Parts: sequence; structure tokens; C-alpha cells
Amino acid sequence: MDIYNYNKGFELLKNRINIKDLEKIEYDREVILAGWIINIKNIGNISFIILRDQTGDVQITIKKDIFNDLEFIKEFSLHTFIVVKGKYVKGIAKKYKEVVAEEIYLISEPADRLPIDENSYFEKRMNYRWIDLRDPKKSLIIKLTSYAVKYIREYLYNNNFIEIFSPKIISTASEGGAEVFELKYFDRKAYLAQSPQFYKQMAICSGFERVFEIAPAFRAEPSFTSRHLTEFTSFDVEIGYISSHYDVMKVLEEIIKYTNKKIKENFEDEINKYYNVDIFVPENIPKINMEDVYEIVGKNNIKENGDITSEGEKILGDYVKKSYDNEFVFIIDWPWTARPFYHMKGEPMKNGIITTKSFDLLYKGLEISTGSQREHRYKILLEQIKEKGLNPDNFKYYLEFFKYGAPTMGGFGFGIARYIKQLLNIENVKEAVLIPRDPNRLEP
Repeated sequence: MDIYNYNKGFELLKNRINIKDLEKIEYDREVILAGWIINIKNIGNISFIILRDQTGDVQITIKKDIFNDLEFIKEFSLHTFIVVKGKYVKGIAKKYKEVVAEEIYLISEPADRLPIDENSYFEKRMNYRWIDLRDPKKSLIIKLTSYAVKYIREYLYNNNFIEIFSPKIISTASEGGAEVFELKYFDRKAYLAQSPQFYKQMAICSGFERVFEIAPAFRAEPSFTSRHLTEFTSFDVEIGYISSHYDVMKVLEEIIKYTNKKIKENFEDEINKYYNVDIFVPENIPKINMEDVYEIVGKNNIKENGDITSEGEKILGDYVKKSYDNEFVFIIDWPWTARPFYHMKGEPMKNGIITTKSFDLLYKGLEISTGSQREHRYKILLEQIKEKGLNPDNFKYYLEFFKYGAPTMGGFGFGIARYIKQLLNIENVKEAVLIPRDPNRLEP
């Protein structure tokens, strides 16, 4: 058997089917499968290979009386990619479907010894991420991310939203802060966008009433926590003609319900198999104002600017699970000191602290979304920029959007990776993206 006859192997690939497709065909049919080897076992005149592709595993049975000898099996190593032509049979193995091989060819050189295994430490696994993702438990994360985005888009397109595509090279920091990546843009400075905030508001001022974007965003945060990335996929929504931030929360709540329900319907068995997680679909999401949140989390978990610590988020998540039997909660009416300049101010707290018409959405004790009603009145917006100690000249083009008339508007940003992390109870958000980026990681 000339397993190195690559041309024959390439030719067979034209008629290849996925392993999962075996469920749809009759026994004793000829099939062609391809994938990588995850196990090899030799017993006398028979060898067994467990072959894996994106859709599942199958047992390839290799008999000496078909191939004359089985010496070629010694050429194979774990994670070698092969193509197999054979007969799909009703085998005796309970765990795997079975194909009796008639032809086998390499489709690349035999794989070197793997540099990682399931016991390798986290950073090493990230260094060999493409091998790490061959584990179906890990690849399920990426698949769920894809389908979560699909379901989000389904909901939005079904509810008259327009998808926009805004620039990621911009002249001014989107959020007015210092956490931006600076780059040379011909003869001047530019920045990578922290969010599409300015442009989605521009779209509302252009007459579009409901817009969204799912795209990369960049934050130059020197953070090494399990919940921060320097590059992430942000899901952003903006809605015109709202009456308050409650209208925005209503849309976000409906998206959560729709997406979690779809994931539960289509992936419940796989999620239970690998993560032992029951996907929670909320009937409604409770709302707790910031004054009450302060009492729940305690003063030690309140930051100087009025934000709460990550430990405070966990405490609130536990409180909501116990008190409301819910995995989600909206924290509403954040203090002005903890919010960016474009959030609309609200009613003061009992102690006189100025609030904003804003919210965070927590999922199992982690913030996955921030939103608000935006300040759309030009003069007030200008005053708020100055109040935050920012230079209005740096926001010239943004301010221009509102000088020629603007409706009320509000929206949110939503972290896809954080959502998947919490959905599956994954410890580190880096596991929830294809290739993570943090302050130390630019490769692979």
C-alpha cells in the first residue's frame, strides 16, 4: 500500500463526506472520509484507527487480508491527516461507527510528536492554539461563538435592524480615554477604534432608526486578568427615537432570550457532554438601581469613581441567583462619575450623586454589556465633554453629527467572548476566542 501516493489521496477528497454524515446513509455503502488520527491500536492481523474531523469520530478498521500486510501502519503518528476509502459497516463497537478500510493515503507528511497534551499549562496551549482546538471540547467554544452571532443577527434582521460597517482606523479616541492603540497614518497620528460608538450614533443622525455592528474593537488595557483582551469582537447596537434607557434594555433582553433559547435547542447535548452546563433562558431580567447595588456589595467593593469591583459583580451575581433565581441582572442608573461623556444624565440619588440613564448587564456575576440613553442635544453634549475635562476640539467631527438635528437615541456594547465564557462557565476569556491577544501575546 503506497500511502505516500498524494495524488490518489487528493483525488479521493473530491468525494469525501463528513463523519457525521454516516448517520444518513445505509450500511455496506462505500464512503470516503478524511481527518486526523487520534488513536492507533494494533491487534494481530487487524489495526484500528480512530479518525476525527470537525463533525465527529469514527473507527477505521484495517485488515491484513485486504492490504496484504500492515507494515505501513508504522508510518502513521497521532494527528497525521489521512484520507480513507472503505465500506461503512454495522460494527460491534458501541462508542464509534465503523468503516472497513480499502484504501488509505496520507494527505500530508506524518505529524511530528505533539508539543502539547490535555495536561499542558495554559500559556503553552495558547502557543499551539491550532492543535489545542482539535479537541472537540475546545472547538465547541468556537462553534458556539459562530452560532451565537448567527442567532443575534437573525433576531436583529427580523426586527428591522440595519447592519453597518464602521472604520477601525480613526482620528480620535472613541471613549475619550487613554486606553487606545496609536499608529502612524501616513504623516499623522491615528488610533484603533475602541468601539463604533461615534459612527453608530452618526448612522442614527443619518436617518437609520435601528443599526448594529459585529466587529473587532481594541483596548490598550495593561490588564492580565481572566476577563480582559486587548482585541475582542464587540457587538454594538444603536436605536433611535427611544423614550429612555429602558427601551434599550428591552431590546437587549429579547436578544438574550432568543440567543440562549436557540443555543439550548440546538446544542444542549454537546454542551452537557463537554461542560455539564444547563443553558438558562430568562423569562425576564431583574433591574437593580445603583443605590441598592451599593448596599448589596458593601463599601469595600465600591471604587472611588462609583463603579463596583469585579468581586462586587460576583457578590451581586450570587445575590440575584439566590433572590431572583436568575443568572442575569441589569444594574441601572450608574453615577455620572463612572460613565463617559455621551451618557445622558438622570435623576440624582438620595445622597445627591448625579446619575446617568445607563446600565450594565451582568451574566453570572460578570459584566457582558454596557449601555445607555445618549445625550443627543448639542449644547448639553458640549458641556458634558468639558465637564469630563476633555478638549471639545478633539471631538469636532463627532459634535458635528448633532448640530444639524438629531433624534433621541440609545444603545449598548456587548462582549461576545465574555458572553460565551459565562455561558459555558469557562475560567479564562482567552479560551473563548480563536487566537487571544493580551499585553504579552502577539503570536501565533
